[in-house]
Amino acid sequence: MKKVSIIVFFVALIVFISGCLGTTTKTVTTTLPPKTVTVTKTTEIGSSEAQTMTKTITETVTKTMAPTHYPLTIIDSMGRKVTIEKEPRRIVSLAPSITETLYFIGALDKVIGVTKFDDFPPGVQKGRTIIGEFSGPNIEVIASLKPDLIIGTSMHIKYLDKLQEIAPVIIVDPKNIDEIYEWIIKLGKVVNREEEAEGVVNYMKAIVSSVEARVGNSTRPKVFFLLSYWNGYWTGGKGTFIDSLISLAGGENIFHDVEGWKAVSAEEIVARNPDVIIISYHAGVKPGDLCNTPLAKTNAFKNGRVYVVSDDNLISRPGPRIVLGLEEIAYFIHPEAFNYAYQPKACSVSSS
Repeated sequence: MKKVSIIVFFVALIVFISGCLGTTTKTVTTTLPPKTVTVTKTTEIGSSEAQTMTKTITETVTKTMAPTHYPLTIIDSMGRKVTIEKEPRRIVSLAPSITETLYFIGALDKVIGVTKFDDFPPGVQKGRTIIGEFSGPNIEVIASLKPDLIIGTSMHIKYLDKLQEIAPVIIVDPKNIDEIYEWIIKLGKVVNREEEAEGVVNYMKAIVSSVEARVGNSTRPKVFFLLSYWNGYWTGGKGTFIDSLISLAGGENIFHDVEGWKAVSAEEIVARNPDVIIISYHAGVKPGDLCNTPLAKTNAFKNGRVYVVSDDNLISRPGPRIVLGLEEIAYFIHPEAFNYAYQPKACSVSSS
């Protein structure tokens, strides 16, 4: 319940910030060039004598104008230059993380198409067209929506040629939390919600700073993250969100020397002897099952430091909620810093 309350508070605060900011206007003050006028006046009533004098007048005009930063050209994650001619009104999102980001920056009303896996905010599919699966969007359905912008990930590069025939396409593929910040700001510019995006990023950074302050002076336990158990123990190395989150949470990823996602063996895990094991909720294996594997020999199992992530989406989706995933991982790695209690037992398991 505590974790749910934190998520609700986080969402409510971000939405409140976005609502308070709103769409911005710009006030421009212009000083017109000075002009000279000639004034003639009669010095005496009935006299034919007149006095001529000149005056220089300077006028200032103040106008309130809507933002006019379109057309806008950005560089996407593939290094492509994408030009947005006008403010997008009909957006198709090809990934749940993109939909979530647009929601947090106050642009969900522009989204007309989402994937079948979009589930946040709750009810997000209502009133929107389902354009297929995350990894397999339906090009015909997308075209029928007549979008003016399509936003996808590296998963959608193979569909790029067909998608570009429909509307401008932006590929968003951040590799760590800093790049997530950058993309939130960039998407804020694209959809004319830049100030809202800055507010979201500032709040995320505040949570990250709070976590770092709590764990900064602690020792760094060795951590193994189990993403999936299928033909090996799949984990994340350098260049993945998991590696970035473990480091920020005050841990040492035992497979930091591995590039990207990789299946490792039980023998490799035991040899590196993690102090903490964190398991994805949908890893395909229950923590108790691992008690009958060589992993039971690790310090993590011997000391009861095996945990299950409460919601995989908090750590797998590169959007604003990833900072909540960071907090949970920090609870597991440094429970003493957050008053998080666990019961150490031989080959025991814990759940968030």
